[in-house]
Amino acid sequence: MNLYWRALSYYKGEVTRIVLSLVMVAVMTMSGLLVVYPIAILVDSVFGDKGPTGFVSKQFFSVAPEGKVEQVFVLALMMLGLGLMQQVLSMFQTLLGIRIGYSGLMRVRCDLFRKLQELSLAYHRSQPQGDAIYRLSWDTYGVQTVLGFLQSVVVNSLTLAFMVWIMMVNNWKLGLVSLIVAPVLYWTTKVYGKVLQKQATEAKEVESRLTTTIQRSASTIGLVQAFSREQDEYNRFTADVNASVSAYIKLHWQEVLFWLMVGSILAVGSAGVLAYGGYLVYQDQYVLKLGGDGFTVGKLTIFLGLLSQLYSPLQKLSGTGAMLATGVAGCRRVFEVLDRDPIIKDDPQSIAMPKQSRVLELDDVYFRYGDRENVLDGVTCTIKPGEMVAFVGSSGVGKTTLLNLIPRFYDPVGGGIKLDGTDLRKIKVKDVRKHTALVLQENVVLPTSVRENIAYGRPDATDAQIKHAAELAGAASFIDKLDHKYEEQISEAGSNLSGGQRQRISIARALLTEAPIIIMDEPTSALDPQHEQLIIETLNNIKGHRTLILVSHRLSTVSDCDQIFVMDAGKIVERGKHADLLKQRGLYWQMAKHQLKLEDNPPQRHGEHGEQLEVTS
Repeated sequence: MNLYWRALSYYKGEVTRIVLSLVMVAVMTMSGLLVVYPIAILVDSVFGDKGPTGFVSKQFFSVAPEGKVEQVFVLALMMLGLGLMQQVLSMFQTLLGIRIGYSGLMRVRCDLFRKLQELSLAYHRSQPQGDAIYRLSWDTYGVQTVLGFLQSVVVNSLTLAFMVWIMMVNNWKLGLVSLIVAPVLYWTTKVYGKVLQKQATEAKEVESRLTTTIQRSASTIGLVQAFSREQDEYNRFTADVNASVSAYIKLHWQEVLFWLMVGSILAVGSAGVLAYGGYLVYQDQYVLKLGGDGFTVGKLTIFLGLLSQLYSPLQKLSGTGAMLATGVAGCRRVFEVLDRDPIIKDDPQSIAMPKQSRVLELDDVYFRYGDRENVLDGVTCTIKPGEMVAFVGSSGVGKTTLLNLIPRFYDPVGGGIKLDGTDLRKIKVKDVRKHTALVLQENVVLPTSVRENIAYGRPDATDAQIKHAAELAGAASFIDKLDHKYEEQISEAGSNLSGGQRQRISIARALLTEAPIIIMDEPTSALDPQHEQLIIETLNNIKGHRTLILVSHRLSTVSDCDQIFVMDAGKIVERGKHADLLKQRGLYWQMAKHQLKLEDNPPQRHGEHGEQLEVTS
């Protein structure tokens, strides 16, 4: 019940429309019930010898003309009027229902999208992208299904109650015969509802995996073609499609069996009503000769007409179990994400911190992914405002992980990271991230214009500011050669740009922000020596105005840094400036030896007083 109420909460703003929709349905139902009466009046009172015996018949004859033909035409007009009323109301009710349904769908999708944005990188990296896409695109329809279920229960229950009352008034014995099938239908729905819900959940999970396969194949098409894995990917896709088809066939097979059971039960009920009703007509009209006071053919016609409408809500009420199974499965998958703890969130006592230059301190920082070994093992350092520092070391020593901790993509499992002495976990997440601008190693660009890509972190930037940032990043030279310059549209994943061009746009994006701390993960890895030198000059120009934190394998990029932190096995094992680290002949010197072509025994030179000086760079 909690799941149902939670799903319905997305329609709080639609209460007026829902009530209006239910009123329309009630009027349509009444019209449908009245349609059978003109036929009964025609059979019994117009062409038969039975006078008006019921309320509706009496009302008709109070206004009906004398002639038989005229009475037939009036009855036809009554049927036409009732039919047209049903159709017009059905049109408006359908449109209103669509408006109601999509309003709730919009709300739940917005909630889920917001939640997905709040969830930490740890969640997103542990889940396939296709799963999130499927939940957002398809599972959210579950709230519509739950609303449809509730409306169906209310409408069909009221319709059923009203029709049962009419039947009981006409002939209570035949009315009871009509309802014999109700307990059997309830039992069938209860049994099959559990089966259908289980099958629907399995089908949705399989379909989610198929969406993931499609998304992955589309995003890695270059890799697939480069390694000639087209057939393997096709086989994987075929297997997932077959699994999806198989899951849905099982679901639909259970649905078909369910409707076979329902149809058979209703057929037995209809046959029973016809048999007993025919017997009553024979008994009252041919044996007892009761005429209009007994059970007539017209009354049996009303019963049979109402029977189809009685069984229709019974059938719909039975079918809500099948309809609801898929909706409940979707709602559960949506609420499963909405109920996740974002992990990275504001502490109730967190403070606001205006954006300005601040001291960044890493205080005995430990971090690990899940239950694995520590990636960072007691990292401690202090970075002053305006400094340019670098973290270097071989792959896998924790450099990029460390950078991800600064904007709070993750939180340390031990120790802390501080701005001006305040732990980041005590500062509002939005304020922490306003202090940082990122140049990620993946060089993420959006499928929009070059201008919008550069201004993504500062959408109110002027054209002059955007162009200046592009010039500083060395991007202006290639942008000016594009057909539409800054209005050039970048394709999906930046496939119409080179890796170096994407990287320079990413750097320009970071430079355009007013963030006091700029974090760059391998900022020159995709650049040729000429453009690398341009970026190095840009960094040197910015140094002193903003804090720059670099991770790079290229020591030529970090040689002008104020501090260089050499990492190994999650720890800082050396620190200092380029020249000082070379003199230590440690890990940094080993890296520089290969990159900068240093000699093992550097030549010696003499100082003014004859002392030997070592040439280190």
